[in-house]
Amino acid sequence: MSDQVTSDTVEEALDEVTHPEIDASLVELGMIDDVTVDGETAAVDVAIPMPTIPEAIKSMLAQRVSEGVASLGADAKVEFVVMDAQTRDRFFELETQEWSGPSGESSDTPSAPF
Repeated sequence: MSDQVTSDTVEEALDEVTHPEIDASLVELGMIDDVTVDGETAAVDVAIPMPTIPEAIKSMLAQRVSEGVASLGADAKVEFVVMDAQTRDRFFELETQEWSGPSGESSDTPSAPF
């Protein structure tokens, strides 16, 4: 891993990682809660809007985060945490505006998996 990999460079790389069904980055959506770099591993806390998010979605998010971190030459350790109310409200607002999921239409309510 390069000496130049820091929490900031990891967050910059993750700003390019998009949500699978919302046309926005995980950073824009408030989903990157915390990043710490220790040796060759970047620990990334990914915030989800509710604890009942399906495992398939969490797996997809973890894979995308891992690929973003790998682009810097580091390994990722992904942990999921639940968003606070303010971040969750902003997430659902952006979800409504930027939905690109299966129907291809905007969601009027936060009824999508998240």
